[in-house]
Amino acid sequence: MTEGSQLASQTTALIFDFGNTIVEFGPKQFQFQNDELLRVLEQNFGSCDRAKLKEIRDRQIVRPFSNGYRENHLPEMCAEIIRELYELTPSEEHVELLVQTRYRTYLDGLFLTDEVASTLEELHQHYRLALLSNYPVGDLVRQGIDQLGIGHLFDVVVVSADVGYVKPHALPFERVLEELHEVPERTVYIGDNWLADVQGAKRKGMSAIHTSQFMPYERFKPKPGDYEPDERIQHLQELLRMFVS
Repeated sequence: MTEGSQLASQTTALIFDFGNTIVEFGPKQFQFQNDELLRVLEQNFGSCDRAKLKEIRDRQIVRPFSNGYRENHLPEMCAEIIRELYELTPSEEHVELLVQTRYRTYLDGLFLTDEVASTLEELHQHYRLALLSNYPVGDLVRQGIDQLGIGHLFDVVVVSADVGYVKPHALPFERVLEELHEVPERTVYIGDNWLADVQGAKRKGMSAIHTSQFMPYERFKPKPGDYEPDERIQHLQELLRMFVS
């Protein structure tokens, strides 16, 4: 019996990461966001240091992984950008302007390939599906999957903003298991992030599949003592061979 068929025989639910697992959300999307933030900032405050904007956003993206995995708060992130770039205290209106720019660019940057969409549809016929994503706004992720036409495929959607902590912290995994009414041994987690997805899932006793279909913006290298994934794939379509064929 292959490893894939062994996983299939013991699995009742598949839990997916979102960005860089189901959809691409890497350097191209972050560049698009930065370009739009730059445009809005310069319209309202004057010339903007592009390199410094990137440095601030890069720092914000990885901050949860060095502060006990506490999730960011988007309005605070936007206020921080204005304070550091222009050395002033931003108004609520200006913070909200950047927040809305982040909302718009997040949704505008989402694209689902036909292959991934059909893979999820097929898996949905055989397993319960859930989504567990790191992002500072939970409703935005839910709006995104509805916009892509796949929201109905997931029995449960949990976002790090819902619990205040990002993967690999235990709380997001515990929440999704609780809402699914599943035990770790009967679930498989599929994600691209070595630390957040593979290590987080394995620490909770779940099986984990590491996917490398898309290039992530932030990368975490394996460390001595890390768990190995149960499987590695390069495209979500490979899940059909493992769980359906």
